[in-house]
Amino acid sequence: MFHILSIVKYNFFLGGVFKMKEKYYFAYGSNLNMLQMAKRCPLAKPVGSYKLKKWKLVFRSVADIEPTVSKGMYLPIGIWKITKKCEDALDRYEGFPRLYGKKMFKIKGQDMMTYIMNSKDIMPPSTDYFNTIAEGYRDFGLDTALLFESAGWANFVAYNLESKFKSNVSILNSWS
Repeated sequence: MFHILSIVKYNFFLGGVFKMKEKYYFAYGSNLNMLQMAKRCPLAKPVGSYKLKKWKLVFRSVADIEPTVSKGMYLPIGIWKITKKCEDALDRYEGFPRLYGKKMFKIKGQDMMTYIMNSKDIMPPSTDYFNTIAEGYRDFGLDTALLFESAGWANFVAYNLESKFKSNVSILNSWS
């Protein structure tokens, strides 16, 4: 008789027993979308959702997270149980280690991995990308208010940077 211990399970293949270790991964962006994850990581299983305190969603053209000191701020996340094969697929999708790095969190006593961007520039997301994340929020039953707030802030920052750039270009052009 085999027992499932922690998050290790046993798979039977051609009469042999292979140990397949699973780990917990939390998503906050496009990997919340269950349809996309089913294509990208067919062995991934959604576990639930959680509000991660002292972290917030930001956009750097794509989703990222960063710590915050704002009272009452939290990051809505979807939790997945993934295999090594799933993690390899996610590594490719996330551009690990070039675009995103990995970070371990301990949530409710459980180790969980996620990806954090290596760049820190704030840029608004594309409409399609944003809609994919919004569908993922609905998939996990997460409140979209913080998602829209994060996208609004990214648009505000990008607009202000663009306005400053245009005014600097105007000044430079006036010297010609």
